Amino acid sequence: MATEASVSATARTGMPSSSRKDYYWIRSFVAGGVAGCCAKSTIAPLDRVKILLQAQNPHYSHLGVFETLCAVPKKEGYLGLYKGNGAMMVRIFPYGAIQFMSFDNYKKFLNKKLGISGHVHRLMAGSMAGMTAVICTYPLDVIRARLAFQVKGEHGYTGIANAFQTIYKHVRPVEMERFVHKTVCNLNSACCAVL
Repeated sequence: MATEASVSATARTGMPSSSRKDYYWIRSFVAGGVAGCCAKSTIAPLDRVKILLQAQNPHYSHLGVFETLCAVPKKEGYLGLYKGNGAMMVRIFPYGAIQFMSFDNYKKFLNKKLGISGHVHRLMAGSMAGMTAVICTYPLDVIRARLAFQVKGEHGYTGIANAFQTIYKHVRPVEMERFVHKTVCNLNSACCAVL
């Protein structure tokens, strides 16, 4: 019986079922990464404005959201709205890929091993997938935020690699761990509030 199933699976796709399973992981990884890149590139201008206003950049802190959206292109050109987006893509591809792949795995784990199903198990799987992705990509998020905060003519970093080296030299690992812990706790508390 098992032989018939593997023969029929091979006949349909032209590859054995074990390699189809491996292909699923790659496909999930790429699909999650590309979806994340598309979504973040779409909202990149708003994300840049958010960072400038949250961190109270002296050039834009007195303006509102719409005024900042108009002022950034005047001061830095339209590409100024996408400053830090390269670092965002370097971060979001693995973030989306890890989150997309781990969600399915956590969902299966919760259902099969713990017997939890329904809406709660999807919420828990999503929370755990988000935490996994944050833990894996947090240093890239710090770099993205620091690059996006820079204003034309006042660059502290020349690029992603320079930002990583500079931050690595000046920030102790204990501080980075504390920031990761805070982010994961905030993510987890937001998911628990929904419950």
